[in-house]
Amino acid sequence: MQNTLPGTLLCLTSFLCTAGCKLPWNRPPAAPTSRPELEIPTPDANFEVLAAFLGKSAGAVVLEGDPGSKVLVSPRLQGRLLTCKVGSVESTSFLDIATIVKGESDPRFNNFGGADRFWIYPEAGQFGLYFDPGTELDRKAWRVPLNLNKGSWTTTSGDASHLAMTRDLEVRNYMETQFNVQAERAVFVIQASSLPSELGVKLPEGVAFAGAATRNVLLNVGSRAWTLDGGLIGIWIVGTFKASDSTAIIAPFRPGTEKDLGHAFNDEYFGKVSVEAPERLKVVKNAVVMKADARHVSKFGISQQRTTGLAGAIDFGRSLLTIVKFTVPPVPERYGNSTWVKDQPEPFRGDAFQSYNHGPSETRSNAIAEAPFFELSSTSPVRPLQPGEAITHWHTTYHFQGQLTKLTTIARQILGVELVAVRDALGM
Repeated sequence: MQNTLPGTLLCLTSFLCTAGCKLPWNRPPAAPTSRPELEIPTPDANFEVLAAFLGKSAGAVVLEGDPGSKVLVSPRLQGRLLTCKVGSVESTSFLDIATIVKGESDPRFNNFGGADRFWIYPEAGQFGLYFDPGTELDRKAWRVPLNLNKGSWTTTSGDASHLAMTRDLEVRNYMETQFNVQAERAVFVIQASSLPSELGVKLPEGVAFAGAATRNVLLNVGSRAWTLDGGLIGIWIVGTFKASDSTAIIAPFRPGTEKDLGHAFNDEYFGKVSVEAPERLKVVKNAVVMKADARHVSKFGISQQRTTGLAGAIDFGRSLLTIVKFTVPPVPERYGNSTWVKDQPEPFRGDAFQSYNHGPSETRSNAIAEAPFFELSSTSPVRPLQPGEAITHWHTTYHFQGQLTKLTTIARQILGVELVAVRDALGM
């Protein structure tokens, strides 16, 4: 399944700032630093305040969409698409401003947040990238690879509605196989006029919209081919959003028998959610729904054979519907397995879509995590690339804000579920 963009957006990739250009996206990157002279915005600050602060403290750039909708991108913070403004919602994503102020100070994970960040996977297993060789696969040992946790991306082109970046990266897996890659990433603003071709829907009157797509490329710039024996890697795009007691994740799956398509979903990343906390995860028609309240660590995934290439979340409190769309190849391919098992019997039978709900370290407390977020993420296949070969993966985020009745119509058309049924199933 391939994302499509209006021709006008695709043409933007040819734009290149000339030498000496003083546009903000052409300034040389600098390391994030604390700026005590800046007034730190509160979590509910308006977009203009956030943009001004993050522009000075993190080199963030504002891209313009439809009237009233804006997108904030920071090449300095690992090329993150930070957040969007849509309707009365000033910031759609989870942003940890306090962590951004501290800068790249945490060797394990600088959790800046953001609606779309570029990572490389698999996470765990014998070919995992997020555990040092020989360590136990638990939360205490987990850490983000250095090149994904720190460092700026270099901007190569940009204008008012697009930004392109690149960076050379090096990662090493649990078996100590090293991968040298060049990553390329372009962010495009999505206009409401493209929704019929993008999602097959028209924007209802009175509903605000903001959206952005990322085109992500992983190029093997090493001297050797990647092999099944040494492990394979792929692109992992993660969007972090604000969790609340009135927010639910929705992920449709293709109907069919387990014999033909495999399990409808996989909820055994951190214990089996449907067994250990059945009130938190339900099936509504042909969709998995899960609480996104940051009160319980839980995760599920959907395979390439089962995913529709679409998923989303509904925040009933803010009347905000989020949809993500991502590339799914038309023929079966290998996907990295990120379950936290040291020796996976099937390391190339992972999930194409995953959703994670954060929670406190004490799982029985029912408290809200210090960082209240949930994730909507997608992955590319993993392939045995020869030097000079690449993988490309699209991930697009759409936000709709307005009356629940109109959001219900959109969710029914795209996700195939009734929002009231989701709320009732999860007891919201």
